Amino acid sequence: MLVRNVVVVTNELAGAIVVATTVVGAAVVGTFAPGMVVVVAGEPSTAVVVGAPATSSFADTVVGAACGLDVVVAAISPLASSSASKSVRLVESSEPHAVNDAIASTASNERLSVAFRRPDRALVPLSVMLRRVWVVGSLLMLAVVGCGESRESAPGDASFILSDDYELPVVERDDPALPTRTTGADGVVVDVTDVSRIIVLNQAIAEIVVSLGMRESIIGRDATTTIAALADVAKVSNGHDISAESVLSLRPTVVIGDTRTGPPEAIDQLRSAGVPVLIAPEVWTLSSLPSRVEMIANALGVEAAGERLVALSEQAIADALDGVGQYASVPRVAFLYVRGTASVYLLGGSGSGADELVAAAGAIDVGALNGLSSFTPLTAEAIVQADPDVLLVMTRGLDSVGGIDGLLELPGVSSTRAASARAVIAVDDDLLLSFGPRTGALISRLAELLDTYSSDA
Repeated sequence: MLVRNVVVVTNELAGAIVVATTVVGAAVVGTFAPGMVVVVAGEPSTAVVVGAPATSSFADTVVGAACGLDVVVAAISPLASSSASKSVRLVESSEPHAVNDAIASTASNERLSVAFRRPDRALVPLSVMLRRVWVVGSLLMLAVVGCGESRESAPGDASFILSDDYELPVVERDDPALPTRTTGADGVVVDVTDVSRIIVLNQAIAEIVVSLGMRESIIGRDATTTIAALADVAKVSNGHDISAESVLSLRPTVVIGDTRTGPPEAIDQLRSAGVPVLIAPEVWTLSSLPSRVEMIANALGVEAAGERLVALSEQAIADALDGVGQYASVPRVAFLYVRGTASVYLLGGSGSGADELVAAAGAIDVGALNGLSSFTPLTAEAIVQADPDVLLVMTRGLDSVGGIDGLLELPGVSSTRAASARAVIAVDDDLLLSFGPRTGALISRLAELLDTYSSDA
């Protein structure tokens, strides 16, 4: 760290006048409005100053950071009058985590500036506040001094888990052993004699068929199936409602959906036309994942490939669960299913699927904790009572409400700890609840992100 000292001169009219001096003598002087987060850059070093109006109870917090996540922390003592100056010599450090122990040992709300104190009795620890300040400051510094490294998210944006970051695993393909006879989740017995032209009517089902090595046999999909491997495949639905005419026009030899696929009249029309339609079960828990894979693999005549895919998926999940043990944070998470364009706002609870993933990642699903059903209408009272540390949403849902700012403005959400920290994790729709071959990778990444947040409950 090459910043030697920072001088903050404050008064009620000017706000904060900041002078940063580096080892090589570069200095930046500026006047900033009270309460602004100020980035002071001097080549080759950077400091971030959080300024506010001077009062007898005011304490500035100065966070100095260099590219590479090297962080140092110091606090300016309370100012005795409405116009004064203080100088702080920053602690030098070359290790990214050198100050973690010092931060943790000073976790007291009395050390927080007034602007960061919570009005209720649930006080925010200093380590949580400093993390919030550091996130804002480090992102601003990247924009000002350019560390030469790009970022996917803008300052204060959500953390994203994207499908494209996790390759869909594919097992060795078997030669289909046909014909097959399989009883679907709807109790209908389905005979399959040809798997050369498959239509998939669900994202998770599509992933399974692709992972079984049968991508080239897929000739149709529903509109909600968005994996990149099938981008050029014809759509046969409007949302979740399939068009029997569109399906029949593709001359499929087998159609695979799940118990949500509809409308029922379309399914009946396809079966009346002689098309084998297999209805697979929905999966909302990790333990149910193998049964769906096995049903689909058996119906397609690739039983051995199904066994390999189950083994691969279960091993990935087991590895992810083993890795979760290294994290100490146990944040409280609220899964929000939102579709702003349709005015759908739901709070997840037991059986949402997200509760299983949150628990697997070592966190607490507040909806399940409060005894809510799988999806409950989101009310201000419910979310304030739950008071999550982190909000978990789907990427298209986040877009539908105008991004993180729109999400945090929803009734009640703005009063949560998650909102005060802008703690939002957005997962691609086709990944979060697919319970497919990439679920193990999802759990690992979710646990890693959740560990950056902590609960002071």
